[in-house]
Amino acid sequence: MKPLIAICSQDAELYLLLSHILEVDGFTSALAGSVEEAMELATDQPVQAVVLDCRPDNQFAAGSARLKQDARTSALPCIALVSSGAADQHIQLLKSGIDERFARPIAPAKLLEYLRLRLAVGETSGPASPSGKSLLYSDVEMHIDTYRVHCAGREILLGPIEFKLLRHMLVNPEKVISRDELIGVAWPGSASVGARTVDVHISQLRKLLKQCSQNAAIRTVRLAGYALEHRPIGSSERQILSNIRRNRHLRR
Repeated sequence: MKPLIAICSQDAELYLLLSHILEVDGFTSALAGSVEEAMELATDQPVQAVVLDCRPDNQFAAGSARLKQDARTSALPCIALVSSGAADQHIQLLKSGIDERFARPIAPAKLLEYLRLRLAVGETSGPASPSGKSLLYSDVEMHIDTYRVHCAGREILLGPIEFKLLRHMLVNPEKVISRDELIGVAWPGSASVGARTVDVHISQLRKLLKQCSQNAAIRTVRLAGYALEHRPIGSSERQILSNIRRNRHLRR
């Protein structure tokens, strides 16, 4: 069955264009004229993602929070198409927890690539192949083809932005990566994303790694950026190691 994408738009021409592009790439689509219609559509049909056509003359950005709060759509990837100069809408979407934002004009390939990656279209459910589809650093392993990340053998769930940031860091472990470089990776072509937005997403990624990884951490380099490195040993861990060494010495 083709993955069903709900397109929330009041522009018939845009819907027909997106519908054709999605159909050619192996998806199917359905039109929703409002956020409420998108949630109702998800009740009746197996919707797998929602695309919001956010414009200054509609309330899709303002209503995006309801998509992430409603049980029918909260787990669905939600993608917003936004005008590059609509700063207020970008802020509303960021606060609502929308999964991805693309600034107009958008290349259809970007949307299709995101959907294929997020929905694992055309991928198998087996383990990642060793041919460049898996990244590993310390106890963090990322399976790019299945969009899964494991820390110390435990799976963690990342949003698409955090996934992109971590993937770039895994490709460049221990390298100090500037905020500008991270913006280019996670928000290509967006002129409205600033350093503060990067800091918020890095903070979330750092929190997730801290909860499950025993060895990897993100280090902040003042005025320079961030680096994925081995986590320094804290005082409590030093005490544990000291006790282990002392016990070994006593047993001798």
